[in-house]
Amino acid sequence: MRAIVYHGRGSSPEKVDWLVEPLRGLGYEVVAPSIRDVADAYEIGLSSLPVGVAAGHSMGGTAALLLAARNPGKVGCVVSVAGPVDRRLQLRWLEGKGDRLSKRLAHELAALGSQLDETSPSRYIGQGMPPVLYIRGDRDDVVPRAHVDVLIGLADKFGFHVDVVEIAGMGHTPRSDEEREKVAKVIANFVEKYAGRS
Repeated sequence: MRAIVYHGRGSSPEKVDWLVEPLRGLGYEVVAPSIRDVADAYEIGLSSLPVGVAAGHSMGGTAALLLAARNPGKVGCVVSVAGPVDRRLQLRWLEGKGDRLSKRLAHELAALGSQLDETSPSRYIGQGMPPVLYIRGDRDDVVPRAHVDVLIGLADKFGFHVDVVEIAGMGHTPRSDEEREKVAKVIANFVEKYAGRS
């Protein structure tokens, strides 16, 4: 069985080894492409379908959700680590923050125009959405917890399973060995339960 794993904005496949390794440990053949943005990640993902798992961090988590939402039955389950579910909501959050990084990210999102909606998973999530694991740090100051509420609301409406795991003390990215171990364990347990072994 195959899995696709997307890195976040300004990152690279090598920097999400903490997301790749738990899947390899379960016997998955992992495709971890280099991506520029969500639209690019989605197009790359189409050529990998079907997959047992679509996973990603931040922007990559958005891409994983989008790939599953727009291709019902082609993705076994999703693992999104701090991935914005609604990109308009993310834009409003960043615009309201005021620091330099947030302003730059907000400018990049606003420049997408209509593509912002076209690459927002919340627009496409519906019947046939596979089980989703959403992991976030309780100290994440890049992607707010409001995205969890959006996802849970959609799950209630369309009847798909969502597990939300908040890691105490973690920011936007798992940094310490302890955080990475916690994330790996949660991913392995979820994937074994909902996608099965390869």
